[in-house]
Amino acid sequence: MTHRKSKIIKISALILMLLSLFLSIKYYKVSDEFDNYIVTSELENKILDSQLTEILHKYDSISLKNRVDSIRYNEEIKLANSKFSSFEDSIERYVKQKQSFDIKKGLVKSDEKTTIKNDKLIALNINAKGVKIYSDNYNSNDSKIQQLRVCFTLEENNLIASGEKIIYIQVVNPKNQIISSGNTSVESVKNVKLQYSASVNANYKKYDTDVCTYVNLEQKKTIKGKYTINIYHDFAKIGTSFFEY
Repeated sequence: MTHRKSKIIKISALILMLLSLFLSIKYYKVSDEFDNYIVTSELENKILDSQLTEILHKYDSISLKNRVDSIRYNEEIKLANSKFSSFEDSIERYVKQKQSFDIKKGLVKSDEKTTIKNDKLIALNINAKGVKIYSDNYNSNDSKIQQLRVCFTLEENNLIASGEKIIYIQVVNPKNQIISSGNTSVESVKNVKLQYSASVNANYKKYDTDVCTYVNLEQKKTIKGKYTINIYHDFAKIGTSFFEY
């Protein structure tokens, strides 16, 4: 019995020794792997920090280059605009000198104008037609017109910005009276006053733009004779035509 207990104790001690040895080896292995992981992580962090620093340096270099390029580009645009303005001025001076020379030589009449395009609208093909409004109260014996239908073309010009343009139509009767139904006038910031007969908004997009509108007539100012049709934009006359009634 005693021999059996001694044998069990020895076996138990051997198992404990083997278990301790296994655990020691496992601990050593895990500890070694953990130490390697720490070393590897530190190395990877150093590499990432180095890469991040390089990326930031490249970004700063690119940003600086873009700022420099932007400044240089703006300067070149300003220089180009300045040269273009000087070129336009030179062309205008040349046209005026040539016109003066042609007038002196008798090649053209002094009232003939040589024009170049600038940033001002021009109204072409202006025409007007009388309109009678038929209603229950209309008298067929009444020969007077009640409206004028005025149409024109805003000339193509790439120097003018696209957008809504307010166009004013001024109708002047044979007695030099401006026809306006109501108080139709505008005044500029420089106290320039323009009395007009009708206005219309034109959606101008740098190409030829056809515009039509109706002008209500004052019956007491509607008389037989020759009418003048003036077209205005920004207080500047951009076209003139005539209507015979």
